[in-house]
Parts: sequence; structure tokens; C-alpha cells
Amino acid sequence: MMRGFAPRRPSASLIYSPSDPVNHCNQRFGGRAMGKVITIMNMKGGVGKTTVAAHLAGITSRYALGNKPRRVLVIDYDPQFNLSQAFLLPKPYFELEKARKTILSVLVDDDVKLNPYQLQVPGNHNPPKVKDLVTRIYNYSDAHLDLLPSTLDLMYVALGQANASTAPIEERFGKFIDECRALYDVIYIDCHPAGSLFTKTSLRNSDHVVIPVVPQRYAVRGIGLMMNFIQSKKAGSGTISPHILFNATSRAIVSPQEIEIRSHKDFGPVCMESRLRKYKAFSEPEGGKGFTWTSTRAYSTEALGNLLAVGQELIKRTGA
Repeated sequence: MMRGFAPRRPSASLIYSPSDPVNHCNQRFGGRAMGKVITIMNMKGGVGKTTVAAHLAGITSRYALGNKPRRVLVIDYDPQFNLSQAFLLPKPYFELEKARKTILSVLVDDDVKLNPYQLQVPGNHNPPKVKDLVTRIYNYSDAHLDLLPSTLDLMYVALGQANASTAPIEERFGKFIDECRALYDVIYIDCHPAGSLFTKTSLRNSDHVVIPVVPQRYAVRGIGLMMNFIQSKKAGSGTISPHILFNATSRAIVSPQEIEIRSHKDFGPVCMESRLRKYKAFSEPEGGKGFTWTSTRAYSTEALGNLLAVGQELIKRTGA
């Protein structure tokens, strides 16, 4: 069942089944399930991480996957702020940045004292309220998509050397995500692709990690590094489930690299069955335009069906 202005409807395969595990969750808040946190990242660049994050967030909110409407938040946790640019035009984006309604405000209190050589650790361990930072992208009667933008100033946090323990920053982020879980059904985090404070805090507060992979040379090695990084950053804070999503794959054949990864004893079991195939309709969106669900490019209907299949599988795998 689709909501909004998109002129297409999901296929019958997306109808919810009572036995579908997506409807079951042990954690509850006020009589309903707590939200699932899904980080999207890969240590290797050029895999379409942000494009995947933007489309998954959009499809989860705009379509009732499994016949269930969802409240969705997507967090841009990358100093390059490409996800923010995908959804927002320059004018509203810079207004939000000026009002300090970005992920940076979750981490630090005062961005005036930002220093590229020294990280200012906040004395206040409590972040702002979620409602004071997020901005509404899509709104329906029973579902919506909110965005927490990023800013280039986040790079100061990535580069600065801490003058004290970063525990207050980590605590602020954790408290913010805890509030998000109570307000949303799904929280996507488009995470900075490097071993930084961002990846550490994101992974330690996530239930799942989607690893976009373009099947090409050295992809296997990149996945191995990513899996080791997930385990090291999640140590001592619970379990986290990885999901390898093949992206920009051929529509005609399965590449030798994908076959190798799916046959790997460690990687094969966590590979998603669905893959995002290469379509022009999956090109990078900008300013709220260029998304698959509004595309008029060739094979856009086929591309939308492909995206819906990936979204449906991810929802089932994560129980979101």
C-alpha cells in the first residue's frame, strides 16, 4: 500500500502475512515496539552508501512495506553531508545549519569554539531533544520521514584531538538514539566511512549494519575489514547483525566477485538475497528530486520494483 504522490503501487508480494517476523519485537515502549537502528556504512568508498541510505529511508516511509506504515528517521552522520543535500535544497539546508539543527548539536554544545586541532568535549552530558533538531521531509497520516542533517563542521570533531575523555560525546549520542527509538519505528544512520568517533558511536548504538558492496576487484578484502571493524567497535555492547547488500549490479549476469562473496563461509550467510541493480533511476538525488519513486527515466518502474524488493527483505531481516 503506497501513500503520497508517487503514481505507482507496490506489487502483491509486499502484502503482510500474519506469520511475518517483522511484526514481532520483544522491546516495547508505551505498548509498541521500540525502533530499530540500522547503520549504513562501508570502509571502502565508491559503493553508493549515501544513495542506498536515502532510497531505503524514503521507501520505508513512503510505502507500507509488509502492509505496515512506519515513522522513519534518517541521520546524516557524515561531514560530507551528501545525504542532507539529497533531500534538501540549499536555502532550507543553510537555514537549518545556521539554527544548529544538525547532528553536530547532538555531540557538542557550542560550535563557536570548534578547533581542527583540538576536540572540545562538552561538559553537559545531555543532548537536545529530538523534536528540536529534526526536520520533516515526507508527512502522511500514519507515517513520516524525518531528517537530521549533517554539516561540514562535523569534520572538526573527526580531526580534533580530544583534550579529555570522549565519554560525554558518546553518552550524548547514546541518549539521543535512545529517545529516537521511542519516537520512530526505524532509524537509519548514514555513517562516515572511516574508523572515527562517528563509526564508534553509530555501531555501538545500532542493531543492524547494512554494508553496500559493489562486486568488483578487492571487494572481498573490503568486506573482511568491515566485518572485523564491526566486531571490534561493538565489543561489550551487545550484538549487531551485518547485512551485505550488493549494489549497482548487472541486470543481466551475476559477476564472479558476487559469486565469490556469496560462496564465502563467513560472508555468504549475511548476504541479502535481493540486490540493487544498476539503473539510471538510482542516480544520486539532489534537493529532494531524482528519487526512483518519482523518476521518469527508462526502466524506472522496474527500478522501483527492485528497490521495493530490497526494502521488503531488509524489513523482514531486521524486524523493523
